[in-house]
Amino acid sequence: MSLIKSIGERAAAEPRERRWIYHPYLLLMFRLVLAAVFIYAALQKIGKPLAFADEIHMYGVVDYGAPLYLMAIALPWLEILCGIALVTGIFLRGASLILLGLNALFLIVIALRTAAFLRDGMPFFKIYFDCGCGFGATYAWKKLLEDGVYFILSMILLFAPSHKFTVSLKRRSS
Repeated sequence: MSLIKSIGERAAAEPRERRWIYHPYLLLMFRLVLAAVFIYAALQKIGKPLAFADEIHMYGVVDYGAPLYLMAIALPWLEILCGIALVTGIFLRGASLILLGLNALFLIVIALRTAAFLRDGMPFFKIYFDCGCGFGATYAWKKLLEDGVYFILSMILLFAPSHKFTVSLKRRSS
């Protein structure tokens, strides 16, 4: 936690011109965009864990069995919890860290799957598949770009020096 705090303190000490990215309304917009994306994606997968497990299995990273099914059940709920945390601001940095990790993982597995198509001789801009995210089939380049943007937004939220428009869990003394 001290590493994240020291990075946030350094960001607050930067010249004003470079801190526009941390404007409260811009950060709120980033939070709401990420929350909407992850809550929508989770709602598309949450009622279909077996179908989602099959989509995860297509990446060849996890074989059929308990870990795969546990992942297919837990991942949508984790995405919903992170989305709620982004909207409310409760555990905002924790949700940002989790989404940063998830997006890094998504980028890696989509890049690996894309590389498999490239090895088969398919041109990069023609690679088209359903990534399993809940948004349907899309071009690989587009999905890599989207997940890259989500990764950057998560990083900005994680390292922002402060956040406004959040719900506080602190008790007020009378």
